[in-house]
Amino acid sequence: MKKMIFVLAYALVVVSVFAFTKTTENNKLAILLSNQYAQQMADASDKMEELDTAVKQTLLFNQSEGSKKAREDIWRLSSDIKRSVASLPLDTAFSTSWINYLGRIGNYAKVADASSEPGEYHKVMSQASKNLGAMHDDWRLATAGLINGRYSMDEWNNKLNASNPDINWSNLSTSIKQYTEADFPLTASESDAMKKKELKNIDEAKVTQAEAVERFKTLFPQVSNDVVGVDRSKPGSPYPFYHIRFTDGESIGYIDITEKGGHVLSYLAERPYGKTSVPFEELKKFGEEFLKAAGYKDLVYEEARENNTAWHFVFVREEPFYGAKVFSDVIHLKLAKDTGDVLGLNAMEYIQKEKLHRQSIKKMNWKEFFHRDVQIVENELAYVENERKEQRLAHYLKVTRDENGHIGTYNVLVDTETSEVIKTEKLD
Repeated sequence: MKKMIFVLAYALVVVSVFAFTKTTENNKLAILLSNQYAQQMADASDKMEELDTAVKQTLLFNQSEGSKKAREDIWRLSSDIKRSVASLPLDTAFSTSWINYLGRIGNYAKVADASSEPGEYHKVMSQASKNLGAMHDDWRLATAGLINGRYSMDEWNNKLNASNPDINWSNLSTSIKQYTEADFPLTASESDAMKKKELKNIDEAKVTQAEAVERFKTLFPQVSNDVVGVDRSKPGSPYPFYHIRFTDGESIGYIDITEKGGHVLSYLAERPYGKTSVPFEELKKFGEEFLKAAGYKDLVYEEARENNTAWHFVFVREEPFYGAKVFSDVIHLKLAKDTGDVLGLNAMEYIQKEKLHRQSIKKMNWKEFFHRDVQIVENELAYVENERKEQRLAHYLKVTRDENGHIGTYNVLVDTETSEVIKTEKLD
């Protein structure tokens, strides 16, 4: 009996010590996390002051070339603050509004050049500087509780999620939205990009839930025998869709189908894999045939990569007039190596079709454009988005160059009308 009491007492001590140790560790982690977030918020506050200083510095000059360094600082600091805000425990609407404003002020500074109208730049950035001051005051008020250590991490989260929080996050986010709309109204290109993101260009008839399930069964007859649930997207979703979950033998997965038009947004299936391996060219052919059967008939193969169980293919929409690839309109397809079954499909970018415009093609002397040691390997046409979010027709070039005995390979995109280099990308 004494032995049993001893064992129980010993066990109780061990459990108590373990619980105390875990509690201590959790408290230390919470303190560490609070300190980390507090430091990030403080750093973001400092960078906001630097950002306002950089904005003021650009207002010293009539010609934007004189403010080039400060404009580069605006772009760098706005990007840094955006990353900080995105990682911090803040109200979602508040942080989204902040990130949107920071992105716009950074983009505005980046695209301003010597040809920009100095008076317009001065007018916009003067107002932005005034609003940055007000927004910085709001930021300090909203984040003070965590920065000064008044709240622990748990207390901060509780207040953040409370029905009546100390800070009126809704009013703060609304103010920032108003500043954004007043200081940096959407350009036509940005407006088109926003509509594209929210699938506002889809004007097709709505499909019912039953029709969406039938569409699933038509596309994936091998796994659609047992639908275990159909949910509708939450109210306020930018593109309402049906979320269909399924199970079939050893396969489980889901498919999302838009309410407008019944388009597949995404599809994912999981299952065990066999030891057989279908040759790459056959898999590529399977993929092309599946896409055509699914109604995606204007796609061309672009690239593929593999892992130990599947090949991941990228297909690009081909614009018919120029035969140009539209790199903003792609479909990602995942095929199992053992059978060629479709395991994944992401068509969101494809169904968000870009509005394209005709564009002149200037005759180029590539020998003068590139250095003499640069060789052009491939030359196609493609539509790509420039820094101003405009879809531009471009020469899509693959070039090589001897780099100290190693061949360097690059993709270079050159505007067909202006000869602007839109993008240069080094390939592995």
